[in-house]
Amino acid sequence: MANAKIRSQLIDARQQGSTIRLSLPVTVLLERRLIKRKFWSLPSWTLAGVAFGEQLAHAGADGRKVRETEAGQIWSWSGYHITLYKDACERYWHALIGDKPKVYVICREDIDTNDVPLEPLLVTVDYDEATAYAETDELVLSASIPAELYRYMEGFVLEHYQPEPFRKRKRRDWSEEGRARGECSNGPEGDRSGRWLV
Repeated sequence: MANAKIRSQLIDARQQGSTIRLSLPVTVLLERRLIKRKFWSLPSWTLAGVAFGEQLAHAGADGRKVRETEAGQIWSWSGYHITLYKDACERYWHALIGDKPKVYVICREDIDTNDVPLEPLLVTVDYDEATAYAETDELVLSASIPAELYRYMEGFVLEHYQPEPFRKRKRRDWSEEGRARGECSNGPEGDRSGRWLV
């Protein structure tokens, strides 16, 4: 049922002539652990996983404690989507052929909040997007991609990605004859007079 709905969403996007994209519903599961030292304690968050599908969503997107574990507590946030874009297929392809494809959750920490001082902002499979958020000091958590989400991502890439053929670049002639013909005024590390710097 969910698969048919997602496929029809993709077909509708194509018919309307909009950017080809696929939006997949997910629920974020974070594990909260308390790091205790002598005189202080500090919460630490890790990404327990991303559950794929609308059937797992609960009412409201606010953090909800799901269960206790030996190490801490599992919290759940629903109402999020992973959106795949056609123009980012090359990045998805590189993620798929890597050793461990990952899903990333970008979170914002709010220390003033007593209950849950963390809120997921975005869920993505795009490493470049996650890195851009990490460079702005947002908290980026990662985990392995769920198998079903991996299959959708793989199908999306196979349908929309056409790698550019490899083109060998033409080498420059660095020899004396090449410099005489004016093909090379400077060596790779040359000065303006054309001498090689050693």
